[in-house]
Amino acid sequence: MALILCVDTSSKNCSVSLSKDGIVIYTKEKLEEGYCHGEELHSLIEDLFLDAKLEISQIDAISFSSGPGSYTGLRIGAATVKGLGIALNKKIVLVSTLKAMCWGFVNNEQENFINDANYFCSTLDSRQGEVYASIYDVLGNEILPPFACEVAKPTFINILNTNKICFFGTGLYKLKNVINHKNASFYDGFLPSSINLAFLAENTYNQKKFADIAYFEPTYLKDFIAG
Repeated sequence: MALILCVDTSSKNCSVSLSKDGIVIYTKEKLEEGYCHGEELHSLIEDLFLDAKLEISQIDAISFSSGPGSYTGLRIGAATVKGLGIALNKKIVLVSTLKAMCWGFVNNEQENFINDANYFCSTLDSRQGEVYASIYDVLGNEILPPFACEVAKPTFINILNTNKICFFGTGLYKLKNVINHKNASFYDGFLPSSINLAFLAENTYNQKKFADIAYFEPTYLKDFIAG
């Protein structure tokens, strides 16, 4: 039973939410073509608590969407979460971005997409001909762990031969061009969001699985390449 600040900076959607007992009660998001996290994240957090009429010191923990995703976005988000955690003396709860996306998709999107698939593939655009991807079943059990997938050589084709998979997320536009399979379906418009963290963050908090505030790092999956 916790009041948790949820932060997701893994994509162009800079997103913060406040959850109570695993249910989102307030959300602030800003989506821009470029990454606005450095300029907007602190302002969004301030506005979130103004709307909630609460002091940030009242939270029990901070949940961070730990990646994979945008290197710059994750770095800014992690620095902010660490700073707040140290200043407020609050626990940090890490949630996989791809797993949170799957939970949010399965629990909140159109029922026909959910019923027509037995596996769900969360995707994030990683640029340079790749996407980050991970596959889960309807209960959120990991079937294929997060990895950087070459779009020209999608490694989950063998899974598609025996399972219906619904693909969604910001990497979808790349995969739709190369996956032509009767067992594949595609759901457009689903973005990473702090809203997706709430339930998983509450469970992790109750299990007392806290990150080392000084040493935790986001899950980048690959090294940063400038340019």
